[in-house]
Amino acid sequence: MMHTGNFELREWQLSDAASLAENANNIHIWNNVRDYFPHPYSEEDGKQFIRMVSGKPWPATEMAIVINGKAVGGTGIVLKTGVERIGAEIGYWLGEKYWNRGIMTGAVKETVSYAFLHFPELRKIYATTFDFNIASQRVLQKAGFEREGILKQAAVKNGKVIDLHYYSMLKSQWLAKMYHRFFREDDFPLLEELLYEAIFQPEGAEPLPRNIIKEPEIDNYIRDFGKKRGDFCLFAELDGKTVGGAWLRILDSEIKGYGNIDSETPELAINVQEIRL
Repeated sequence: MMHTGNFELREWQLSDAASLAENANNIHIWNNVRDYFPHPYSEEDGKQFIRMVSGKPWPATEMAIVINGKAVGGTGIVLKTGVERIGAEIGYWLGEKYWNRGIMTGAVKETVSYAFLHFPELRKIYATTFDFNIASQRVLQKAGFEREGILKQAAVKNGKVIDLHYYSMLKSQWLAKMYHRFFREDDFPLLEELLYEAIFQPEGAEPLPRNIIKEPEIDNYIRDFGKKRGDFCLFAELDGKTVGGAWLRILDSEIKGYGNIDSETPELAINVQEIRL
């Protein structure tokens, strides 16, 4: 699950079928999507779709856009095969009453980051929009996509032959938006969060209580960070949000680190927040 300020992006659940149908059953949405998108859109259509995507192997390629606990739209990528296997096409839609709030742009950004992180072979993500769908083109532009060209008379919608606008983002362009910064004194809450998430927790086990980081042998990794010889920390940020961090510390005091070697060799801790971009 990926959290942002005004929506969540997560895998589809069968309980989403009712809200999916409620938001997808709209002629204004159907006019801007591929014809395989049902119209009218019933709750049974929603259940069939969710069962289909839930049966695919992980990592998921379809996500629900969730607002106040309800699925109100979706994003997805179609992975290409053969000689085009380094590319994927992105698609998206959103319930009409949620338009013009920046939600769709944010969801596209999150999906792009998710795709590049979970499918490392990808080098390019692209989208095609109908020539009359100016709003969708603006979403892509705001999300950092570039228009490569116009495909003349490449599609037909509602019986009318139309052009397709082809937009893309290269992995190198996405990575170029990421930058690193050094630790600041007001970063202690962030460092605590990264420390907790860096603790190994076996899959399926009950999550460790968050106050475990106050245990002396764990708190030792960040207590008074920046004041000891050898302390060094970098954070990685993407689109203004921290997506990971790495820090070094020599733990040669009475309470030593789990990987202590000697008083000259620092320990390295790393956390990459793949699901909170």
